[in-house]
Amino acid sequence: QHYFIQSNLRMSDCKTISTKSEYGSISAPDDATPGDVLTTDDTASLVPPRDLSTQDLNDVYKHMGSGLSQYLYWAATALISYSDYAELTILSVALPSIRCEWQLSTLFETAITMSVFVSYAIFAVVFGRISDIHGRKVVLTSSALVLIVSAGVSAGAPNKWVFLAGRVVTGACIGINFSTVACYATEFAESRLREVGLCVFNLAAMSGYAAVNALALAFLRTVGWRWFIVIASLPILPALVLLIYLPESPRYLCVSGKQEQAHKTLRFMAHLNGAQLPDNLNLVCEVETRDLGSYKTIFSKKLRNSTVCLAVIYFMDIFLEFGLIIFLPLYLSAGVCAGNGIDQTPKHGCVPLSTHDMVVLTLTALFGYLGVAASHLSAHKLGRLGPIRVSSILQTIGLALLFFCFSDTFTTVVIMTTKVLQIFLNTTIWIMLPESFPTEVRSTAVGFVNGAGKFGGVLGTGWVQY
Repeated sequence: QHYFIQSNLRMSDCKTISTKSEYGSISAPDDATPGDVLTTDDTASLVPPRDLSTQDLNDVYKHMGSGLSQYLYWAATALISYSDYAELTILSVALPSIRCEWQLSTLFETAITMSVFVSYAIFAVVFGRISDIHGRKVVLTSSALVLIVSAGVSAGAPNKWVFLAGRVVTGACIGINFSTVACYATEFAESRLREVGLCVFNLAAMSGYAAVNALALAFLRTVGWRWFIVIASLPILPALVLLIYLPESPRYLCVSGKQEQAHKTLRFMAHLNGAQLPDNLNLVCEVETRDLGSYKTIFSKKLRNSTVCLAVIYFMDIFLEFGLIIFLPLYLSAGVCAGNGIDQTPKHGCVPLSTHDMVVLTLTALFGYLGVAASHLSAHKLGRLGPIRVSSILQTIGLALLFFCFSDTFTTVVIMTTKVLQIFLNTTIWIMLPESFPTEVRSTAVGFVNGAGKFGGVLGTGWVQY
């Protein structure tokens, strides 16, 4: 340890500089000058012992370490994220079979897909704010329960109108979940592990997309689209169990002024991790505003640039993502290049996707893991904005190629590559979103940006199907 002597006194006025405190004392030699570095054998006594009773939340997380509690929270995050993306992807692979069973018109197909994204967008914006006001746990638990019911209604729908209603409710639940769980994933571990939570969130979402396509390849043609929806929706059940068991987010409790509940939750987490917190723990919370869930705050001078810019970028990203989700099965089922468009008349009458088509969809989904991995690696090494710019330029080039007629193989490769780039961009945005806003308005901001993006999805799917 070093002790730095700082003084404005002239040395002629003082022969000895002595510093005393409750931690010890040290005297400078007669020839010491201001700024000299002095050492002593017991300088460690000058450093006060660490007071574990007064800590901010990040210090508490460091003290308890990573363990079972974080793993359970991350498991809940993964299952919710997986289920949300699975429900979004179900339509893209099941809709051709549903179209054949009920002889759906193009207009009604468009209504089904767009209704999901419209309800998603609206509820993402509204419940992002509710999550900041009333907490993550109550919002996620209620939404997961309703999602189970809506999935059952969709699977057992006796006609197209009941199916449409079930999908509207499903879209609302996904919008609620996605805006909240992205914040939830970052709030129960120390700051350096925040990216781990977001990595779990993004990988689970990618797994939902990949698993639904793999399940379609394995089961859709044998069990039918109804049981396929049931099978694909099963992971939301253990997610609901974990949400009921686990306490509210400690970081949310801290900034919302619920100190006693935050202490109980932290002790619960420490117990699961095999750690012990001080009995007289005094939790210090850094709060930027007490106005929880305030739209005024996210559009304040400090945050409005982040809010608006991320909303615009995400709008264009989801326009592309959901357009491609609908476009690829449509292209595979039609497969005829007609000028600058696609002949939507099926090759062999009304038939669902073939095994070959499902293999292509599954491979496309699996390649998406490359996008997620590359995004987290580049975000860690290169930051956020640079990779966003590069991936946007490359996607533009890929989409420009789709304007022209090429062979089926080349077109499929271009679509798959563009999809990987889109997933890269999407993942980078979700890494950047939660860290751009304080906890008090984080879910509100994420909900607004997420909702703006899903309105892009509405336009993307509508444009492709039209």
